[in-house]
Amino acid sequence: MQSAVAKSQSAPAAAGRKSARTPKSAKLSAYLVTRDDTLWPQIGAHIGQQLILKQSDSVDELLAATPREHPAIILWDARNQPDAAATLSRLQQHSACFAVVALDDAHGSSGWQVVVNVALPVSPAELTAALQIAHDEVGARLALLGEASEAPAPAPSISPEPAMQEISAPSEPEPQHASHRRSSRSRRFPWTPVLIVIGLAIACVGIYVLLLPPDAVKPAPPRAPPVAPAPAPPTAALPAADERVDLLIESAQKAMLDRHFIDPAEGSALSLYRSVLQLDPGNGEANQGLLRLAEVLFARVRSALDERKFDVALQALETARSISPNDSRLAAFDQRIAALRAELGPAQIQAAINAENFDRASQLIEEAARAKSLSSAKLAQLRDDLQTRRADFDVGNFMKLIDLRLQQDKVIEPREDSAVFYLSQAREAGASAAVLQPQAQEIDKRLAQTLHAAIEQRRFTEADRMLLELRSDGIAASTLTPLQRDLAAARVQATGHDQPQAIDLAVSRLAQGKVTEPDNDSALFYVNQLRASDPDNAGLARISVAVQSQILEQARAALDATQIGNADSLLKLAAGLGPSSVLDTLNQRLALAKATAAASLPDVAESSLTRINAIETSYPTAARRKNIEGWVELSYQVTPQGGVAQIKVSNASPAGMFDDAAAKALARVRYQPVLKDGKPIAVTTRIRIAFRLSK
Repeated sequence: MQSAVAKSQSAPAAAGRKSARTPKSAKLSAYLVTRDDTLWPQIGAHIGQQLILKQSDSVDELLAATPREHPAIILWDARNQPDAAATLSRLQQHSACFAVVALDDAHGSSGWQVVVNVALPVSPAELTAALQIAHDEVGARLALLGEASEAPAPAPSISPEPAMQEISAPSEPEPQHASHRRSSRSRRFPWTPVLIVIGLAIACVGIYVLLLPPDAVKPAPPRAPPVAPAPAPPTAALPAADERVDLLIESAQKAMLDRHFIDPAEGSALSLYRSVLQLDPGNGEANQGLLRLAEVLFARVRSALDERKFDVALQALETARSISPNDSRLAAFDQRIAALRAELGPAQIQAAINAENFDRASQLIEEAARAKSLSSAKLAQLRDDLQTRRADFDVGNFMKLIDLRLQQDKVIEPREDSAVFYLSQAREAGASAAVLQPQAQEIDKRLAQTLHAAIEQRRFTEADRMLLELRSDGIAASTLTPLQRDLAAARVQATGHDQPQAIDLAVSRLAQGKVTEPDNDSALFYVNQLRASDPDNAGLARISVAVQSQILEQARAALDATQIGNADSLLKLAAGLGPSSVLDTLNQRLALAKATAAASLPDVAESSLTRINAIETSYPTAARRKNIEGWVELSYQVTPQGGVAQIKVSNASPAGMFDDAAAKALARVRYQPVLKDGKPIAVTTRIRIAFRLSK
């Protein structure tokens, strides 16, 4: 091995031979070879600017990922290695420029195969010194072997920490035995084992060739001249979302190295990796990073429980659970914590809330309520805190999605994955108008711009929809009125100036938002007038489609708000204007909503209800003529107003004979509203109506 002076003299010569291939200032790679993910942040925290830290789970993975004779520092986890000598031999056979630093529970002996040993747990000063020695060793081997393909800068300082300055400064004397070890390691290169191996290999090859029959030895085919690689095509600029993903990944990796695992909330590795997955749900680096983070957190849980730091343990456990909910270690930790529940009190619930694992927190609150382990006041406080934190979390997520969809120019489409959709979701989650004002203003601005374009291109149905969105957003009348006038004028121009007055009035009312009301002065009213007076008018189809589109949008909004009765009425009005695929879809939604609502209503006996008027039936003429008697069983709803709705025939005898008469009679019945907690509610019930001939 050479000294530092000899190395600095020989390195330029080697670098000169390879100067066309590698600059002197190239950074050196340091590979951490371990399956223990808790080592990664410990080592990474002390890696200086001259090294690039990478990780491999095994020596096989490392050898597959690095070219032969690749110079690097190998930080090898030597704990519990069954055949350490064979592993080290494989490393040195792959590259003589590997400088191996062995990480073990105790110091071992050094030599050609292991440059230095570092005891675990890692001491920052010892690790920094070992990295400096290994860096010098790689440089010396490169100089001696003439392989400067990735030569590091000569004699760098791995870290600006004082410990490194003490190692390299000549003014600081060190113990004689330590300096002797280091200088001997730097001056002596053990060529003898290498020469012996080379000699044995040559001898074996010679014997093998002599023993072969003469015709078995054939000259090797001439080696093809090396083919220069084709120039790489120019790379296109990354889209904005991809650039954000790359920046977030880099920030998350730095947060891991800085041990900012879950704190602070907005700059931790946890929040940064989750932000990546919002932009790119299938991102492999982010998913792998979260799994590494879970390993760190599980280790923190174990140590914190041993030290009885319950707050730290619970916070780490619930965060790890939110990352990896099916991990087999969770059950053991939960059992251990269950034994400590008397000491923990509400801390476990609060930890789940803080980890944003809201379903888990809700489960723990209900368990505490059943076990009566917490007071009613404390349970109420925890429930309020859970509800507030969940709402804040949802609002925050919706606001991020609004910004992302605006960046992607998905303002209104797709309908349930657009900026407009997430704005409505944020409002339902409880976000105030002041909080959402910037996003709402930007959405209204984009919609207004798109609306102008739709008007200019005569896409009136799309323009109608945007006007409805702007109106529901509460946009100022000073902005909305000119847009409505422009749309109405464009419709008039597109339809022609000789159109009937009914079309002009329908267009005007549509622009004013008077689609179905008032009954005698709405867009629908004037369209129906034209249908009755001039059904073959050329402009009727166009204005009918526009009015129907607005009615369907109102019906969709009513269904979203679970206003089933309003939606039902609107869809019936839209059906009167003609068939539509959107109408069919909304009718299917309405039927499902009705079935769901009926299933959730309380079911009562009809005898418990109070009728305001009697059931008056009309005997069917055909049945009377044939002297047929019978009965009909019907199920139905009693509305909060006391009316009857959703009438269905469940059974009848004879079938079909009295069904219509029974349903019509029941539809005229009125009940006193059913009250619950002082408020009228809807209920379901059943009745049998009998039909008997008078004697």
